Amino acid sequence: MITERNSIAAAGPRTRSARSLQINLSLLQAFRRSPVDFLDVLLANGANQVPLRVGSERVLLLDDPAQVWELLTVHARHTRKGRGLVRARLLLGDGLLTSEGEAHLRQRRALQAAFHPQRILGYLGSFTAAARRAADRWSDGGEIDLVAEMSGLTLDGVGTALFGSDLRGSAAQIGQALADLLAGFRLAMAPGGVSLVRSPLPTARRVRRAKADLENVVDDLVRRRTADPSDEPTVLDLLTQPDFTEQQVRDQVMTLLLAGHETTAMALTWALAAIDQAPTVRADLEAEWAAADESRAADQPAAALPSATLPVTTAVLAETLRLSPPSWMFSRRIVEPLTLGGRTVPAGTMCLISPALLHRDPRWWAEADQFRPQRWLRPKAGPPDRFDPKTPGHPRGAFLPFGAGPRMCIGEQFAWAEAGTVLAELGRTWRIHMINTRLTPGPSSMTLRPKDPVRATTSRRDAA
Repeated sequence: MITERNSIAAAGPRTRSARSLQINLSLLQAFRRSPVDFLDVLLANGANQVPLRVGSERVLLLDDPAQVWELLTVHARHTRKGRGLVRARLLLGDGLLTSEGEAHLRQRRALQAAFHPQRILGYLGSFTAAARRAADRWSDGGEIDLVAEMSGLTLDGVGTALFGSDLRGSAAQIGQALADLLAGFRLAMAPGGVSLVRSPLPTARRVRRAKADLENVVDDLVRRRTADPSDEPTVLDLLTQPDFTEQQVRDQVMTLLLAGHETTAMALTWALAAIDQAPTVRADLEAEWAAADESRAADQPAAALPSATLPVTTAVLAETLRLSPPSWMFSRRIVEPLTLGGRTVPAGTMCLISPALLHRDPRWWAEADQFRPQRWLRPKAGPPDRFDPKTPGHPRGAFLPFGAGPRMCIGEQFAWAEAGTVLAELGRTWRIHMINTRLTPGPSSMTLRPKDPVRATTSRRDAA
């Protein structure tokens, strides 16, 4: 029997062109609706089998973990950033996320010291303080916008930890600017996105204004640091070196502001929503947090990261990153022909890699759509169980919340530490209940955001 794709190939040019146009329109509409819809349309059109023509691109969706791992590690030097990160440069400049080659390597080396495990241990106090400041504003039975609260909280923590600055006074401005930039990503990814971002369209004007606002915030951070240096070095000290221009510093700081708080804020939002629907998980978490409170002295500096001291908390975050990865898709462009899974992938092909797809594939995950944090816990003699990222038994490449290979996220351990600390600190005092119990992904953007505002109520645990 002739398959639909073979039928298209055998049809005349006019038929193929019409079918290709139909697929492209379907993909564009699906991308605007949600990541889930976009991935569904790609799969329905066989993009995981043979490259699919999307506009001027040849797109291949990699859904096999072994091939994904091979591409990101073994063949890393034969790839470049895909379309998404190229277009993201319009919004974030040429920072660590969007740079290539020697520039990327130089930037990564310059920033590496800020993400050393010992330095991250020193950031825990900043994360704890930020969580307490947020929680101090809450009231028993009060209502909050969970996305706004988590965004403001993580921005507070990142500002203190990485930049040595209190960003609370600029939180609303920064939050709105970042939201406008994320909305601008959808514009940048549309056909003719480069021209659209520079056009007089209202969205484009908001994007340019947001970028200018963020650059002003960054300039102010640098000026304050120059005028009042402290004994404790910050990221700004690592960047304000003779071999970095002012624009390069801006680009790096803007990238860190987005990556350092947006992804963690979204992970916390999805995690708190999941916990609210899993009373047994909540009970396990509260028992762990109570035990941690008993074992720690007041205001004593932490001796280990949450991943070592809070296994259930870390398992909840891992399961959240599996089901709702903030970085839901990224891509790599092949620069010379290579072999993946026994097939030759031509140069120029854009390979799409979707953690959102890989993380829910029932071939690699038991009860793939279920929230089961215990899958990450390895029992040992006597409680507590130990968090072990290998316990689920999934193959390499099936769990990629931070990517893999030489471009793996530099802030992975920072994110684990920030999210674990915040979740535990908030949970010591508060329970958060969703008003709308079911969260669904919104329009596709750089991160996986809920579709609708996330309204929640706060209740004190001692009053529950």
